[in-house]
Amino acid sequence: MAYLRKFFFLSTLLILSFFWITIPAAAAPPQTNPKQEDNLVYTVQPGDTLILIALSHNLNMAEVALVNNLSNPNLIFPGQQLILPGIAAPTPSPPDTPLPTGNKTHVVQPGDTVFSIANLYGISVGNLITFNNISNPNLIYVGQALQIPSGLPLTPGPLTPPFAAIELSNATIIQGHTLVIKVALSEPATLSGTFEGSPLFFYGSGTDQRWALIAIHALAKPDIYPITLTATLPDGSEVAQFENISIVEGSYGQENIQVDESRDELLDADLIALERETLVNLWSQVSPRPRWEGPFKYPIAANPPRITSYFGTRRHYNNNPELSFHGGTDFGGGIGAPIYAPAAGVVVLAQPLTVRGNAVLIDHGMGLYSGYWHQNQIAVVEGQELKTGDLIGYLGNTGLVTGPHLHWELRLNGIAVNPVQWVRESIP
Repeated sequence: MAYLRKFFFLSTLLILSFFWITIPAAAAPPQTNPKQEDNLVYTVQPGDTLILIALSHNLNMAEVALVNNLSNPNLIFPGQQLILPGIAAPTPSPPDTPLPTGNKTHVVQPGDTVFSIANLYGISVGNLITFNNISNPNLIYVGQALQIPSGLPLTPGPLTPPFAAIELSNATIIQGHTLVIKVALSEPATLSGTFEGSPLFFYGSGTDQRWALIAIHALAKPDIYPITLTATLPDGSEVAQFENISIVEGSYGQENIQVDESRDELLDADLIALERETLVNLWSQVSPRPRWEGPFKYPIAANPPRITSYFGTRRHYNNNPELSFHGGTDFGGGIGAPIYAPAAGVVVLAQPLTVRGNAVLIDHGMGLYSGYWHQNQIAVVEGQELKTGDLIGYLGNTGLVTGPHLHWELRLNGIAVNPVQWVRESIP
């Protein structure tokens, strides 16, 4: 019986992958639906896909997509709320019920996160997680009762040795920006950490100050988020520390891109996914040391360069209601204008791509990569080591473009971040 159910589900997924465009489009996924108020509402977490959500709840992906009016099941985003049909929402008990200890309870509501709950009661995320023995802060569910400890501050308490000092480049950071965290230890230990389920890669050793970079997604839901740090001592014992950051909305504009009919086929979802897979396999690799030093330079010689489209701009293509965002910064110019390396690195890709045209990808170390799309001609080869200012290629109009320009993209641990921040600031 289980085999037949699995066969039916996989068959449905295959059919849906070919015919998803027949699902009626909506301006935006509903946050709540009065007609479905008795169903469980799930908040999409970073790394989620509709297939994984459906599988983990034993649901049909096609039905989930239809109930939520998803025009493209491949486009869901962290913080989005999805109705899970057929799964009853737990009946919430009255909130703020006093506990015998004098604490309160909070019954998790649709849209709640541990970060928003901690912020609501003015306590730290770390205290809330520790007090409730939450092993994964991304996995709380509607109807769950959480104990709210009384008298605990919003900011984390004193550091526990071997943590001697923790410094954040920004306590409040904008969507799409890069955060730097610096940690000093009082004794030798192995330092690790996580943010939104992804590992942090620290540079440095011993008791010297170490640092790591954190990419903030351009579509991250504005909220308070924890950074989890773990120091593993030589005897194997571990000490955990939590730091809170507040992510705020960026002032990003919107634009509708009209693609010429001769290049319209480049918007094909399968074609885009195949090309993206090639790049993901490259920029998911993390070199153990930084290759850059100081601020990046602009890749175009003009001072200042002419920016035609900014990072983070919310985009529609050919009036399609599906919303995406611009993952890089576009520079206008004439075909053949030279493109230069903004920082030292190693070329890991230099070849024509279907959507991105003639493309170059540079590894700058520590999980940081820069991409240069739509070139007229490539002037480097894979494996070549570059210094700041070395020639990469020439500006062009190859691939999915509406005119000659350079698309400059920065990826940190696979997440697109604002490259202009790296020019204006010295990171770390």
